[in-house]
Amino acid sequence: MKAGVPFDEMARLLHKAYAPCANFGTCKEAVWDPSRGHVPRGACGATGRGEDVKVVMVFAEPGNPQTGERYPEDASADQFLLRTTQTAYDCFSGGRDQFHRNARWFISQVFPGLAFAETLKQVWLTEGRLCSFTEETGGRTDSTCARQFLVRQISLLPNATVVAFGGKAKKYLSASRIPHIGAHALAPPGCNFKAARPSWDAVIEQVRACL
Repeated sequence: MKAGVPFDEMARLLHKAYAPCANFGTCKEAVWDPSRGHVPRGACGATGRGEDVKVVMVFAEPGNPQTGERYPEDASADQFLLRTTQTAYDCFSGGRDQFHRNARWFISQVFPGLAFAETLKQVWLTEGRLCSFTEETGGRTDSTCARQFLVRQISLLPNATVVAFGGKAKKYLSASRIPHIGAHALAPPGCNFKAARPSWDAVIEQVRACL
């Protein structure tokens, strides 16, 4: 199994995003342009079984593609998934930026003493919108992707506590009527607010109580 690739049923669900997703062209702001790194991305984890996942970490949507992040136009759905999850895994495991370092810290507090690769058997990291954008979307939200993908992802993880990081993630989950607990965003600027760290600490306690 490649780093960060989810169990088979989750993988089959995400393959539909690389058909490409039928909502490209109608979903606001969403872009399909593999040569510039714009494909559905940002998810990784759930590398064991669905029932083993204890925490789902939901973020808003992918940020700008990483420097040099490119995908072949003719890749298969499986190839897209392998490459996007590997990219996400590398960013989180290596602490690419402040967001990735904060997410890695959060996971280490929930599962102290475990190597990152081991924690991913119990963690699913995903986005409210898997779509990619030419510009990060500010305060705009569109729940089309959440209804089509996020709801189905979480349905495959019956034992998980769902955590929304940031206001947009909360909106996507609330619009889809998915029970969750909320915290400040792990990415700037929200992660730099005074209330961010206390909100993460509170959620860590709640999550650990459910393990």
